[in-house]
Amino acid sequence: MKILGIGNALLDIFWFSDEESALCLGLHPNSSIHISPERLDELLIAVSTPIHVSGGSAANALKAASALGATCRFIGCTGTEDREHDKAAKLFRSDLDLANVSNFTESRNGPTGRCLIVHMPGELKAIACAPGVAPTLRADQLDTVFFNEIDCVLLDGQTLRNEAVTARIVALCREKNITLALDVASTEIARTHCEIIYSIILNSGSIVFMNSDEAKTFTIAILKKHPEIAEKLSISSSESRQNAKTIVDTLFSSLTSTAKPLPCIVEKMGDQGARAWAAGNKCHASTTPILFPIDDTAAGDTFAGAWLCSFGQGMALEEALDFSNRVAATALSVPGSRLDKDAFIALKNELEYKQHIRSF
Repeated sequence: MKILGIGNALLDIFWFSDEESALCLGLHPNSSIHISPERLDELLIAVSTPIHVSGGSAANALKAASALGATCRFIGCTGTEDREHDKAAKLFRSDLDLANVSNFTESRNGPTGRCLIVHMPGELKAIACAPGVAPTLRADQLDTVFFNEIDCVLLDGQTLRNEAVTARIVALCREKNITLALDVASTEIARTHCEIIYSIILNSGSIVFMNSDEAKTFTIAILKKHPEIAEKLSISSSESRQNAKTIVDTLFSSLTSTAKPLPCIVEKMGDQGARAWAAGNKCHASTTPILFPIDDTAAGDTFAGAWLCSFGQGMALEEALDFSNRVAATALSVPGSRLDKDAFIALKNELEYKQHIRSF
């Protein structure tokens, strides 16, 4: 399995504090905000013993896929300082190297994207993200050579903000008959870019990942823009808001009713497991909740990487859901995508064994 990931290159910076440190930093517990790189520098002065891990949804998923045996490449943008890679860029690149993910990031004159995640007692968390140069990907950066002999392109939903880049990726995937996997990435993307997501589902050999909030937001947005779809599916506007889980199921079942395995839509439901729709089939797989998770930052991305390595290589829908749920659970015991190597060795062996059995 060969996967090309495209998206925001972010260095995740974790701080596990024994007090409500976010308040001292001016951050509200259980909040997530965007700030300037300069403001993040000010916050980091107060952060003791930070833990650095390469991040961004595409990079996180690629690290999991690589640990499961896939060959992975990443395209993104990192920053410079005095014409050299800045400290965050060096840490990001080094972490991808350790995960055996080939790095094709381009340098930009500005700071590398960083995300500060502060954990406090009582399972409280505050996030402050300074994207820096991460969103500055250009269409001409996507040389066709990167798409040669690739099975799947994994696109960070944040990239949908860049219409030229998105159009080129979609066109190259169609031209070369490559599966396009999209992680929607946020409720804002699900709402403001619902039309391109809808188009990707309908017109591409695609896999689309959403969490439950994103799935609900996308469904409401599409039904609002296309009342004819709601009429066809016998959905009223009031129902779309009152019974989100059922309405999401109705829409996704319709969008994946083709006999072909793609498009496939996957809803990541956290401690409730996950649902998936493909080839006119749908299923749900529960998961065992982790009582005392260390961090959930990369769990959904880790799920996506596992899904591409299981369903993408022929595993049945329900079996792929169960496997991906178990892989995602391992990410709850580590900060971000700093994966448990021993756990992934066992998971990789399991995946290879099941692939071997299917080959007979």
